Amino acid sequence: MSLATIETEVHRFLSTDTPEVLCIKGKWGVGKTYGWKKFLNDAKATKTLAFSQYSYVSLFGLNSLDDLRFAIFERTTSDADIGKNADSATFQKFLSKGSDFGRRLRPLAEALATVVNRKGLVDVLAKSAFLSVQNQLICLDDLERSGSALKIRDVLGLTSFLKEERHCKVVLLLNDEEHEERKEFNKQLEKVADVTLTFTPTAEEAAKIALRDDNQTTSLLQTGIIELGITNIRVIKKLEVLSGRLAEVLDGFSASVLNQAISTLTLAGWCVYQPGIAPPLAFVRAYNQIARAMRSDKEDVDEETSKWLDILDRYPFKSADELDLLIMDGVVSGYFVADEIREKAEKVQKQHRRHSRDTMFSRAWDEFYHGSLSVEDDQFLDLLYRGAMDEADSISALNINSAIRLLRECGREYQADEVIQNWFAVHADEQLEFFNIANHHFSEDDPVDVEFRAAFEERRRNFQDSRNPLEVLQRIGREGRWREADVALMAKQSVADFEKMFEELRGSDVHDAVEVILRIGKTREEGSQLIKTATIEALRRIAAKSPLRARKIRRFGIEVEPAVEQQDSDGT
Repeated sequence: MSLATIETEVHRFLSTDTPEVLCIKGKWGVGKTYGWKKFLNDAKATKTLAFSQYSYVSLFGLNSLDDLRFAIFERTTSDADIGKNADSATFQKFLSKGSDFGRRLRPLAEALATVVNRKGLVDVLAKSAFLSVQNQLICLDDLERSGSALKIRDVLGLTSFLKEERHCKVVLLLNDEEHEERKEFNKQLEKVADVTLTFTPTAEEAAKIALRDDNQTTSLLQTGIIELGITNIRVIKKLEVLSGRLAEVLDGFSASVLNQAISTLTLAGWCVYQPGIAPPLAFVRAYNQIARAMRSDKEDVDEETSKWLDILDRYPFKSADELDLLIMDGVVSGYFVADEIREKAEKVQKQHRRHSRDTMFSRAWDEFYHGSLSVEDDQFLDLLYRGAMDEADSISALNINSAIRLLRECGREYQADEVIQNWFAVHADEQLEFFNIANHHFSEDDPVDVEFRAAFEERRRNFQDSRNPLEVLQRIGREGRWREADVALMAKQSVADFEKMFEELRGSDVHDAVEVILRIGKTREEGSQLIKTATIEALRRIAAKSPLRARKIRRFGIEVEPAVEQQDSDGT
């Protein structure tokens, strides 16, 4: 059922005071509640809402009809408060409207609002309070999540009573696919509901409902949502929050960087938040359009994998660069490390500035390989080689590997080796993490050229870190996190080095740095055992220098020599 049809019918429902029951059902997360609230607020804004009193009640956890009756009364809002979340303030306004019933009930109701365990008062007041519920709009949500003692037939019976005897309009919202009493519900619903709507918005309609801001970030997010076919409103709202945070981090960067970032975030969010519908995030991390083009003629994939590949082939995502990978990590964790994101974004922005989409390397693949059946092999390979050499600074490891492999396959071994040497020369100033081939997320279906892998291992093995170890120790202590290069640098420090650094720390750096370095020693990262051994021995050496130092060191959970412990005990 189209959103336009649902919207028209709901607006009709809201614009008349004729007693009526409307049921809106659909899958979990498609936005029934969100859509209903939007339609209600639209009717309020256009002054087409027929009722001046409204009550929204979620049945989640309610276990009796008395609970439900009182909840309807207690959560009633009126006039300007319609559409707001009911709270003690809206409840007081409702009681202050001036009815005789309200004035008689107000003292008891105010007492009720201050009682933590209200069950006794509910039993007394529920039925009498419910007398005031008439001639109003009521929404009953989460019917499938009511307590086990509150039966669906009783809820529908009350719904019918509200319509027939109290002249109310009632809307029922539920996920009928998960309802334990679905057969019973459908049977009873036919007798109670005047109109039943199935909420099945398209991705475009879901984005229209969920995304309210009109800005560049929202526009980019909406494009990705529609392209991927995301219809779950809850997922879209999560993406909206994350995209807003990411846009703040990338404030001041070019439109092309933001475009790439939001596109990647949308894809990663889809994978993380809808794992049963979207491809695994690991699949997306390893995806490489150029490498896929090289092996497409010999691929034999299952139907599901073929579906994921078709989606990614159409989506504006060729492969994951360092910025993309950080964004994916941020989606998984729910937050972004701003300085790391900006560092990678700066590199991407420089690449964008140096090279438009119409680069020699891209043209080789897009125009000469994919886009023509008449191009001579040598013409394509010559362009590929020149592009790989001239534009090495902007070509990812995954893509350069594809070029290297193809050059070798076509008998151009010397050119393949040249491309490797040139690519690493251009990237000579990268951090240690860059030379860990595992960080480039090659897939099993995209084998790494043997010489290319060997070059990675050689650069990593001979990497020289010129940073001051003490400054690095202070930084990771203050930030509470570390990089692979930090661990590698710390692993090269001797016991004497750590002893000297620990004694040079001051203030909060003492606790923070020691705690973090001990934490690193407990991990399974390469070099962690060397760090553990050296730091513990260094701390024990410091402890041996005096009783008070021993006391300080023991606070970090380090066992010191018994003789030192006894000396410390005697001195206190």
